[in-house]
Amino acid sequence: MTSRSVRIGRRLAAVTAVTAVTALATALPAVAIGPAGSGGFGLTPAPLSGGTIPPYFTMTLNAGQSATGTAIISNPGKTTQKLRIGSSLGVTAANSGSAFSGAFGPCSRSSCWVTVTPNQVTLAAGTEEALRFSVHVPAGTADGQYLAGLTAAPASTPAPVKVGTNGKASAQAIIVEEVDVGVAVTVGQLSRLTTRMQIPVVTGQDIGTTPRLNIELDNTGQTFARGTGTAACTSAGKQHTYKAYADTVLPGDSAGIAVNAPGLPEGATLPCAVHITYGPGLVASWTGTVAMPSAPHTRTVHIGPGSYAVVPTGSGLPPWLIAAVGVGIAILLVIAFLLWRNSRNRGGGQVTHG
Repeated sequence: MTSRSVRIGRRLAAVTAVTAVTALATALPAVAIGPAGSGGFGLTPAPLSGGTIPPYFTMTLNAGQSATGTAIISNPGKTTQKLRIGSSLGVTAANSGSAFSGAFGPCSRSSCWVTVTPNQVTLAAGTEEALRFSVHVPAGTADGQYLAGLTAAPASTPAPVKVGTNGKASAQAIIVEEVDVGVAVTVGQLSRLTTRMQIPVVTGQDIGTTPRLNIELDNTGQTFARGTGTAACTSAGKQHTYKAYADTVLPGDSAGIAVNAPGLPEGATLPCAVHITYGPGLVASWTGTVAMPSAPHTRTVHIGPGSYAVVPTGSGLPPWLIAAVGVGIAILLVIAFLLWRNSRNRGGGQVTHG
């Protein structure tokens, strides 16, 4: 999978995708492209016997068992690159889909199962190298599906680059290239694992002028799961139906599925129903009422250079009048400051002799 993260103070977790248990998802090559096309590096599973390169690693093991795999790290760029490689933990992204975290910190959960050698390589331009890694499932691990990963990143922190300017001011960021490839481990027999998803709550939200339904989706089963379905709400006797899509949710994790819902009225409490089909013909359903937020009661008005005022939307005051009042107040504040400074300067020039 491709990933590229921008870091200001900390590294953002790179994002990748994992398949549901019933089918393989289309995956992009695991390659990161450097800033302005300056180069990049790739990380993929080694080709299978028929020459096919799988999008990620899959293993089926019992608790206490181990297995090995081979990844290929490559440098298609024009300069030599020194890269570090670590194991990472697969997690569910906030809005579904999978991500990887903690690659170069202390290991956690399934990331502790993965050991990769070497953990640092130097690749000349246009070369690649095989990385051997092992996976050991600890004894006593519960049956289920688990996600870990291999992550590659530059061995040294790159120099900051300018990302924006505003007059004399400018902003810089450290752009960290990073790639991940998933290691999906099924512990036990897949046919005996349960696939189960639940919808505990649905809430309303406004994004600008667009109403939105936020669907919380919990994976309470033992397998990776994803699904599609609909969300429907009734307003003034008319039903509004919207499509809902959930990417991968890992076992024991939750995700917030956002569904734009144009046409739902602001400030109304509506009866709604959500149905998400997942796994082998299973359906997660929710019915209840959703309170849509009211329109904001304030607005922000620009009153001068770098100055803004928040006013009630029902105030009836035209923007030019609000701006004039704001400018007037600013002028009074400047005059008061000048009088105070002048008075202080006169006082500071007096000398008293005892």
